[in-house]
Amino acid sequence: MTANIITVLAVVAGIVWLGLVVVSALRNRGSEEVAPNLQPGTNDQELETRRLETGQKVAIAASAFLAISLPLYFLGEQNRQEGFVDEFEEASVERGEHLVEEFACYSCHGPLGVGGSARFVEKRSGVTVSWAAPAINDVFYRYDADEVNYWLTYGRGNTPMPAWGLDGGGPMNEKQIEDVVNYLETIQIPQQEAVDKTAAEIDIQLQRFGNADATMETAIANQRQVVAEIEQAPGNAAFIVPLADRALEILDSADEGIDTDADGLSDAAEAELSEISESAIEFYRVIEPVVMDPAVADADLVQSGLDRLRTAAETDPILLLNIAAIEAELDAPPEGEDTDGDGISDQAESAISGQFAAAVDATVPTRLTAVSLDPANPESTAGQADLAAATAMVGGLETVAINTGVAAENQEKLLESESAGLDFLVNAAERRAWEIDIAGVAEAMSAQLGRDVSEDDAERAVGLFLANCARCHTAGFSAGIPFTQEAGSGGFGPALWDGRPVVQFGEDPAELGEDLLVDFLINGSVANRPYGLNGFGSGRMPAFGAILAQEDIELVAAYLRSGNLDGKGGTVENVLP
Repeated sequence: MTANIITVLAVVAGIVWLGLVVVSALRNRGSEEVAPNLQPGTNDQELETRRLETGQKVAIAASAFLAISLPLYFLGEQNRQEGFVDEFEEASVERGEHLVEEFACYSCHGPLGVGGSARFVEKRSGVTVSWAAPAINDVFYRYDADEVNYWLTYGRGNTPMPAWGLDGGGPMNEKQIEDVVNYLETIQIPQQEAVDKTAAEIDIQLQRFGNADATMETAIANQRQVVAEIEQAPGNAAFIVPLADRALEILDSADEGIDTDADGLSDAAEAELSEISESAIEFYRVIEPVVMDPAVADADLVQSGLDRLRTAAETDPILLLNIAAIEAELDAPPEGEDTDGDGISDQAESAISGQFAAAVDATVPTRLTAVSLDPANPESTAGQADLAAATAMVGGLETVAINTGVAAENQEKLLESESAGLDFLVNAAERRAWEIDIAGVAEAMSAQLGRDVSEDDAERAVGLFLANCARCHTAGFSAGIPFTQEAGSGGFGPALWDGRPVVQFGEDPAELGEDLLVDFLINGSVANRPYGLNGFGSGRMPAFGAILAQEDIELVAAYLRSGNLDGKGGTVENVLP
């Protein structure tokens, strides 16, 4: 007998009793000289009849019903309570998912929390960067729910991660933060998948550092372009601001006049908006495309195109990247077929044509979009209504016009700030603070362990550190290579220079009878509990025991104890400018 059946029987019994009371009341209607409660009671002769026996039988039946039904009801109580918990959990997860969508968490952390990036002004340089946002689909293998709650509530200062909880100055109350935490628990990848990510993360970080020179070159070229566009802002604003105003005026009255395709845009509006779109894009283009034909010897065409690119790069430095890429293709030994026999392989000619095409659009603001509206077709571009395309085009044009106008009005101040950012990047390219000498690391680890450590092991130790530790323990790491300071220089977490790991966890685990540093890396810190030799936990140090193998953790511990994280003997005294 389930709880629902018992409840139904109880309701039916109540209805029957209520019916009997009503019937009895109806039978006794009529004039009464004496109130029923004042009338003499029934005598024993009248009571000791079948009426009494019937009442007793009913009482026994009711007692038996209660004696059986109540225990049965209580037996199902645990399942009901567990069901309620599941329902509350499901409702909490659903609310959390809506909050994550509402506050666009995945716009930074990537689809379903796989990791992404966010725009941020790097504090040392003032340069706008693409800040690496960590994956959150494996966060519970490093932190527990209370620690994740803390990060959500208070955010992470000096990064794009804002405080979301009321206590941290954000918009969500405690219950909403809890809902988000509950939802995040449901998107965690399997543990083995989290473990398997290690190899790929190491490769990504080592390649990132291996490509540092190219990254640095790109960053400097981009910043030079920012400075150049500020210098060009007054002239650009004189053209683009009136054009944007005209486009908005047309869009506001676009429903006036003949509209052949009935798409909400008059034929005249479609034609003029198309012309405005083309005019805006052509204004910013500074070079015509060069298309090489593998069947035609056109080496001279490349050289003339390069000459035009070099001239254009004097005012638009971003084109230097395309020039360098084209020159690299020309300087590389010919590989593959060379149909036209001009000394440039067909594959290289295709790559060079691609670089020229990229250069054509390199100086065009990304918010500008080209539209070619057909008055006879409501969807000139398949899948997009003309009105939507026109609205997006005008919106992008307005954004460019506003930004250009602001740059023109504040040119002096912006030039000072962005030029300082350029100087920072040029200096960073000279300092090469991000560099790590693997051979030097291997030597330092060998000295610390008292045995030979191969460069392969040293490289893996560095890769593990970069993939798991550097985001907190190396200043500027998440902002990118150009802003990365010396390894272990400290950021959200403490600096690891000058033997700090040895001071905190001891130099020789054998003397202590245990490796406190390895234990710390495995378990992380626990809030308000001691760790190491003299540390006291904040709960912000993650635990890596669930995602890193024991031997990898021991390798990182040896690297940290070596005291030479950049392999160049870097310390606080001799690396800071």
